[in-house]
Amino acid sequence: MSSESRDPIALTAHWHLDCRLESELPEDNVIGTRFLINTLFGAVAFAGMLFAGWLGYVDLSTRRQIRDWEQRIEDNRAEVRDIQRMQREYAVEAAKIDEAYKLIRPQLAVYDFLSNLGRSRPAQLVLDSIEWNDSGIIARGNLHESSERASILLGNYVKALGKEEKMAAIFREIRLTGFDRGTTIDVINFEIAFYLKPAKP
Repeated sequence: MSSESRDPIALTAHWHLDCRLESELPEDNVIGTRFLINTLFGAVAFAGMLFAGWLGYVDLSTRRQIRDWEQRIEDNRAEVRDIQRMQREYAVEAAKIDEAYKLIRPQLAVYDFLSNLGRSRPAQLVLDSIEWNDSGIIARGNLHESSERASILLGNYVKALGKEEKMAAIFREIRLTGFDRGTTIDVINFEIAFYLKPAKP
């Protein structure tokens, strides 16, 4: 039979029905799309679990630290009470000291007094001792000068002290109360008295 006379609709020897369901066949990719999706969601779930575990650890650690500090506070509560009691006692004693200082505070600082003594002191004048009592201050010393010269120097020195503003504010009178010849020739012993003004109430 020639090809022109063959029925084009007729079945050939190699023909068969295609029964494949392509939508249900496994993928032939090296890495399937379903596997990638599962891996991605699995990684996200694992990261979420790790984060939740870390948050739980931090919470437990914080709670444990809080319990430890509360226990320490409770253990030290007695010591804190003792410290507070001592602070109150110190405050009471400090108030007593402040009150006593107000009553008997010195009217003149030692440093200021010595500075005022040295400001107008003649070079020949030597101060041996300074005594402080209830009525004032007694300064004693000596001069290597003749009686006449020593008398002039001491008189001028006492006048200069009386003109000092800080001295005048504290002392009602500054007076030469002692003047005598020492055991050595040309040595004059002297005594200067500084009488305090009455303390203001």
